[in-house]
Amino acid sequence: MSIIKLLGAVIALAMTTPTFAQGTFNYVRIGDVDGFGFITGTTPGLNGEPNWPFNSPFDNPPSCPIDGSCSSGNLVNANGLRINVDGLGILTQGDFLPDLDCSDPNCDYPNYGTHYNSDEFDNRENSEIGGAAGNYVEASGATNTGSSGSGWTDVAVSGTGDGWNSCNDAPWPASYVCGAGQPTMIFDFSVTNADPNQPLYINAVFGDYDVDSASDIVLIHTSSGNSYNIALVTQNNAAGQDGLIQEATATIPFASVFPNWPASTQGWLRVDFQMPSEPFTAYDYAEIAISPLVEVGCCCIEDAAGNWTTTEMTEVDCETLGGIYQGDGVGCDGPTPPLGACCTDVNCEYTSECDCEVAGGVFYAGLSCQDAGCNPQGCCCYQDPDSGMWWYQMTSPSMCSQLNGYYAGDNVDCMGEEVPMGACCVQNADGELWCIETSICQCDDWGGVFFMNLHCDDDIVMDACPPPPMDGACCFINQDTGCFECVETSEHSCANDFPFGQWQGLGSLCSDPNITCCRTFGSCCVGNTCVWTIEDACEASNGVWSATVMCADAGCPSYCPEDITQDGVINIDDLLALLGTWGPCP
Repeated sequence: MSIIKLLGAVIALAMTTPTFAQGTFNYVRIGDVDGFGFITGTTPGLNGEPNWPFNSPFDNPPSCPIDGSCSSGNLVNANGLRINVDGLGILTQGDFLPDLDCSDPNCDYPNYGTHYNSDEFDNRENSEIGGAAGNYVEASGATNTGSSGSGWTDVAVSGTGDGWNSCNDAPWPASYVCGAGQPTMIFDFSVTNADPNQPLYINAVFGDYDVDSASDIVLIHTSSGNSYNIALVTQNNAAGQDGLIQEATATIPFASVFPNWPASTQGWLRVDFQMPSEPFTAYDYAEIAISPLVEVGCCCIEDAAGNWTTTEMTEVDCETLGGIYQGDGVGCDGPTPPLGACCTDVNCEYTSECDCEVAGGVFYAGLSCQDAGCNPQGCCCYQDPDSGMWWYQMTSPSMCSQLNGYYAGDNVDCMGEEVPMGACCVQNADGELWCIETSICQCDDWGGVFFMNLHCDDDIVMDACPPPPMDGACCFINQDTGCFECVETSEHSCANDFPFGQWQGLGSLCSDPNITCCRTFGSCCVGNTCVWTIEDACEASNGVWSATVMCADAGCPSYCPEDITQDGVINIDDLLALLGTWGPCP
């Protein structure tokens, strides 16, 4: 926007339920919501939009008439893009104020200096200018009694007088637009119903204000004569985007507006907007309400020295500063969060309450870790996954669980660091004894008998923990007799050394009464041949088996010897199949 900075600011102290006059207090608004008078900013001169030169006093400066010719009649920002970014609704947060002279340095009067040019505008309606400082007010849930300041809205303002070479050059009336100090809004109203526990807010929509949220302030004056600065929290918009319209919020106590509540329902507040050393700013409107224009919450921030502070700001700003955001609408109880012992399942740390909440710990305000007496520890027996070694370590139950270890119990000390190894005799669900070489803690967890520093093949271990038998009963078919027989052998031998062997399990005996080797017979169709056999034998011959069905009833296909393809007919396919096998008979 050349070198003149046109800033748009909207200040709001917002309320909730939109009733009017006699309902619940929602807001008192100075000025109207009309996009700084540009409304949509998309069709100059059409549909009620203001037209060039937007009442600028410099309507024809040297070499640069501001009649829209430099931008082909379009309203664009300093980057040549449309000011209504999304093309929807009125100008608001994220849109831009227009660059009326197309940032042409030749538009400056030579004796004015480099930043005095023709970007300023005056889109005020007569109702906004009326009165000493403008008294156009809109109210919801309130009755206006003496609010003023609408004359500061919808117009380029140079409160310091830096925007023009002389305030005589300023748009009318110069008495409060140029050189009159900071823009001031006075809220003077009464309400019928309000919630004293409801905080109030100062919100802002501003463009190219070029200040960060930590230093943005407004100066407020209460009816009791007190005055103080409060922080103005801005949206997280990039700096240097000339004319960018933004939103911002500041929080103010209910009692600052209603000092004698409930004896008096009269609300009063004066807000001075502290402008930087920019030549111009522009405001759309200002209001008092109970809903923040920008959602803010308490942010806990730890500095490099380990000191904790709390400030209300947006979640994005909090994350940018590396802070811990407490949530939208969560206020700060003071300038610093409570400090104390934070007990987690892993350890104890003296830190802030908000930091402890993020860690999922239990917070003990004002106590040291020693005084809090949290996080009992005990001996943990665990195996290093890389080396396979077993170790002892004093730790918390949670940490031991993370190590996949065995926790001995709170306040149980470890006996050294290296865990004893040996043979462990355990009994399975079938009552069989098994020996496994492992650590003493794993053996205890299994409920086994531990033999320290011994192996499973040591005599003393084998005497107390004999190995289970490796053989079992194997049912098979004796191919010489065709009868089912049983032999005691290993599972591998049963499957590989005995025809159609079926192993009956480790330690089983052929004499066991529950073991029978009898198996079902049936018909097996192999081609046009039927064999009376068991299913395993039929599958080995690639046949089709039917349990308990006699061959006479199996319906196996029959083929002529000449039907080589076995498709039920003798034709050229059989001849071709014969020729394909021509040669010595295998």
